[in-house]
Amino acid sequence: MMMARVNDQMLEGQPLLWDARHMLLLGRDGALYEFPPDSARQARKTKVGFSRYTSSEMQKRLREEFGRTFKVRTTQHFVVATPHDLRKDWAGQMESLYRSFVRNMRVRGIATVQPQVALVAVVFRTQADYYRHYAATNGTPLQPNTLGHYEPKSNRIFLFDSGQTSGSIDTIVHEATHQTAYNVGVHRRFAEQPKWLVEGLAMMFEMPGMREAWSIHTRSDRINRGRLEDFRRRLEKRPHDALLRLVTSDQTFRTDPVGAYAEAWLLSFYLYETRPQKYSEYLARVAARPAFSLYPASERRDDFTSVFGNNFKLLDAQMLRYVEQLP
Repeated sequence: MMMARVNDQMLEGQPLLWDARHMLLLGRDGALYEFPPDSARQARKTKVGFSRYTSSEMQKRLREEFGRTFKVRTTQHFVVATPHDLRKDWAGQMESLYRSFVRNMRVRGIATVQPQVALVAVVFRTQADYYRHYAATNGTPLQPNTLGHYEPKSNRIFLFDSGQTSGSIDTIVHEATHQTAYNVGVHRRFAEQPKWLVEGLAMMFEMPGMREAWSIHTRSDRINRGRLEDFRRRLEKRPHDALLRLVTSDQTFRTDPVGAYAEAWLLSFYLYETRPQKYSEYLARVAARPAFSLYPASERRDDFTSVFGNNFKLLDAQMLRYVEQLP
């Protein structure tokens, strides 16, 4: 652990990577700070081993950051800031989603760990407030119709109180899944992860059948109907090598985002439902990637085929037959 003043801000945390030009510091608040080493002033060592801010310390810091118009609640794993007049129990909802995710992973044999830091969520009153805060802190506007997001660099969820519409609930669950997965070891936060795997898992957990007691749900309750419809609607024009493209590159998410998200959900759901042990093995393999490493296509393919085999044509045919059987 070290402490230093950087651009008039006092930072304390654990150096993760540094050279003559760059320092990457994991702050006690869970954020990742990047700065040139020569910009650090009054630098000194503080402790041996990483020491996070406690929930009460994070509660105090968030009150200072957002002012008197916000209240800050804590749970076992979360620190949540909301405007005083919002009555919904956001902190309780986040904690419930966290517990459902971890329970589901463990039932499927997927190992999890305790988060290294307190998990922070910030809920704004309106979409305008949410957009304004993002633009002020990041210097760029959000995409239109954005309902919320998980920010890997700060390790926070940002969203706004949009009521209980299905779209807003899906967004909350989706972003909370990202945050939880990256903090309990299902994904590795500081290593590049395949986008299809990250997004596919989050889209699966949008469904109540994934989050609630399995005894009262069937497979049908775990199906993401919107993504399934997107996939079926585009099936006639689907490229013959769509599966290989998805596994080895994130490019499809830039050129055909609707199709990519549909493919990512379907592949994730198919593997999760039909090959749970291998799906768990693959998640663990990807999460073990070296920190701050790139993930070229050849290595993505090798990791995937080492678990699921190298016959992409056969796997694709099996997945398409599975789609035909879905209600």
